[in-house]
Amino acid sequence: MLLDFAVGPLFLWDAFSRALSAELGVPGPQLSLAYAVGLASFTAGVLAGGRAADAVAPRRLALAVGAGVVVGLATAGLAVSLPVLVLGFGVVLGGSTGLGYATAVRVAGTSATRRGSAVAVVVSAYAAGAVVLAPVVGVLLETVGRTGMFAALAVLLGCLTACASALLPGAVPPARSAPPRAPGAPRPPALRPYSRPILAAWAMFWLGSAPALVAFGHAGGFAGAPELAVAAVALLNAGNFAGRLAAGPIADRIGHVPALHAAAAVLVGACLTLALADGPGGTLAALGVLGAQYGAVSVLTPMAVAEAVPADRFGAAYGLVFSGWGAVGLAGPVGAAWLAADTGYPAVAAVLTGVAVLFWGAVAGVSAARFAPAR
Repeated sequence: MLLDFAVGPLFLWDAFSRALSAELGVPGPQLSLAYAVGLASFTAGVLAGGRAADAVAPRRLALAVGAGVVVGLATAGLAVSLPVLVLGFGVVLGGSTGLGYATAVRVAGTSATRRGSAVAVVVSAYAAGAVVLAPVVGVLLETVGRTGMFAALAVLLGCLTACASALLPGAVPPARSAPPRAPGAPRPPALRPYSRPILAAWAMFWLGSAPALVAFGHAGGFAGAPELAVAAVALLNAGNFAGRLAAGPIADRIGHVPALHAAAAVLVGACLTLALADGPGGTLAALGVLGAQYGAVSVLTPMAVAEAVPADRFGAAYGLVFSGWGAVGLAGPVGAAWLAADTGYPAVAAVLTGVAVLFWGAVAGVSAARFAPAR
């Protein structure tokens, strides 16, 4: 929980992007390159970090994450040009936080008991990090300026990752490691990235994440008025946090596959409401539900992956599946902006309804792919 809370500064971007734009003299659209690179690096960090988390002790990885977070934030605080900001915030911070997220989810996702609750608490801490730290960033910007704000964040989050490392195992736990091979026994087959369970989970994750990721980037447009943007973003984030926290215990009780089917039905209903609602009341409620569905999928996907692969390969498998989130996170909001400019946001919501139906089909694929992991 501490580690996932500490690796959320990438999603504080909106809290300080205007200050960075003014100090560096870089227009907002150009400055957003640092955030885009950060998202790409985060995805790459999860992809590579998942594999590393299968073989390296969580404590060592947490220390590496803390070093990367401190260096990335310090570089962003001292940056005097866009390339330096892209390097510090985008590459170093983005990659380090992706490694931290993969490590935390790997520890929770291989829990022997109450796996859903463990994953829910850990990924909820990630969402809570941005919610809690956003107002802190605002106060720090007003009192100590941009450099002081990044320095304070570096100290705070560096301390949190150090505490997390002290609480995490100093070696890969035997229960999560591959069993020792007998002399002369063949090596177990390598993880196949194009196996049926991984492909199904990959498709499910990006289809299930796409509507909310688009909504996060266009909340005001869906709400129908710029003045409602703040309320729309708040509802999306509140729903995201609540969905993450609730999905795990529910899945522990009824199973993650029925929970995924329920999330699919909720997603179809939310997107239809966005497409057909006439007033802000309906659209704002739909955005809150959309956030909750996204939070639930963020918990249920690693649970599905954990059942489809052996525990000692969970990190690598989840890293592959998470790449779908990265792809849609970069392309989805851009595509929605292009479509909305020509047809308006109700049409975007109609397309997202189709995506929601495809998500339900992918959930069926994940259900069909449920079989005992190969040993």
